[in-house]
Amino acid sequence: MKSHRFYYYNYKTGQGHTYQACRDYFDKHLTILPRVLIDVTQISLKTTIFGHTYESPIIIAPSAFHCLAHVDGEIGTARGATEAQCIYTYNWMYSTMPEEKVLETTGPKFLHIYFTIPIEILEKVVSNAEKNGYRAIVVTCDDPTYRLRDHMLPLFEEASKNIDPDLMKTIITPNMNTVDIKIKENFNKVSITWASLQWVRKLTMLPIICKGILSPIDAELAIKYGADGIIVSNHGGRQVDTTVPAIQCLEDIINLVNGRAEVFVDTGIRSGTDVLKALALSARAVFIGRPILYGLACGGHDGVKNVLEILKRELVYDMACCGVTTIDEITKDILYKHS
Repeated sequence: MKSHRFYYYNYKTGQGHTYQACRDYFDKHLTILPRVLIDVTQISLKTTIFGHTYESPIIIAPSAFHCLAHVDGEIGTARGATEAQCIYTYNWMYSTMPEEKVLETTGPKFLHIYFTIPIEILEKVVSNAEKNGYRAIVVTCDDPTYRLRDHMLPLFEEASKNIDPDLMKTIITPNMNTVDIKIKENFNKVSITWASLQWVRKLTMLPIICKGILSPIDAELAIKYGADGIIVSNHGGRQVDTTVPAIQCLEDIINLVNGRAEVFVDTGIRSGTDVLKALALSARAVFIGRPILYGLACGGHDGVKNVLEILKRELVYDMACCGVTTIDEITKDILYKHS
């Protein structure tokens, strides 16, 4: 992958303290207490999310511009997810492949949206989501500014002049390339509030997941305005530097929610061991971002599948070492002196 393309995926805001803090929390504050001489010959990763049974608690997080990694783009990602029997979250706004092509893949999918899509388009997308086979809708709530776009666009424009002449064609977003959207200017500058979530809630019967929640206050508001799920996330360390690690906030959010919504976590998860730790803290499932894109870059849909299979194999092995055979058996008991 050309360096500027990799940099877009790998970007962390500021000095990267937020991302590193997530890794440090996984590595230094959550330690595993193995068990021995327990029958672990049969281990299952099956789990239930919003009443549906899935083969794995590992979900592909929404991300943008997959054609920067591989010519197959989001189609390759969706195929890899299908073959690995994992949920794929399709970023409707910033996909480099049209929705109808991605929907030709058969695996389970969540739909990702931003509130900043023009209201007429957003209404149509959300209203059609269930008919298109999506199982839930993920809404990013922590993207109020243009920090990343303002940072990357000059770099991309310069690279396209010399070393990567096809770059700007690669990041075309076909779902957004419609007359209805083109005639609107500054559509990303609309005001978004909790009322936006309340409005989307009225458009669909699908579960709605609010992504980007760290504050218990916001978790309470998310439930109040119609969320069925919450992703505890600091946007992969791409928004505010020195933000609290998402994994550190997970228990506080789960305790506050107290079963009123399903709680997920992302940011910094890089191994099956990390997945196990998140599940031990009562996450319903985890969302994986950058590793999926790196797998896509290395091998297209096979690369995506391989990343997911590696994570699953690591999770199975670590479950065996802890003496648990199902996802429901994973509790804080596997963590050493955690409170």
